[in-house]
Amino acid sequence: MKTLIENSFWMIVIVFGSMYLIFLEIRNYNNNKRLKSQIKYTEESIVDMKIINKRFSKGTIMRISGAILPSVLPSTYTIELEYKGNNYEINDQEIFTSYEIGEFIRLKLIESLDKDKNIIKYDLFKLS
Repeated sequence: MKTLIENSFWMIVIVFGSMYLIFLEIRNYNNNKRLKSQIKYTEESIVDMKIINKRFSKGTIMRISGAILPSVLPSTYTIELEYKGNNYEINDQEIFTSYEIGEFIRLKLIESLDKDKNIIKYDLFKLS
């Protein structure tokens, strides 16, 4: 009897866990579809951005029950940038260590815009 109850419990956990994961996938699909439908323009340009702030967060190794997980949370080197009154962020160790607050850096900016030319999302890339 106890085995039947334990098996039923784990079966319920697996079913509800699977349903939750399916729900998350459907939600992500719908969000991506909505985002793509909003994007009307894509602009790509090389710009000089001003560094307005820098933040460092040290990575950690997660431990559960004394065992070390093979994955770690990486260190993040967040640089806040400003260009034409808009704020942007990039996570890059080389930029973090090479530039100071107030300096300008040249980056490739790709902006996805809506019909009113408002920024929906952006990507920043270092120039080679």
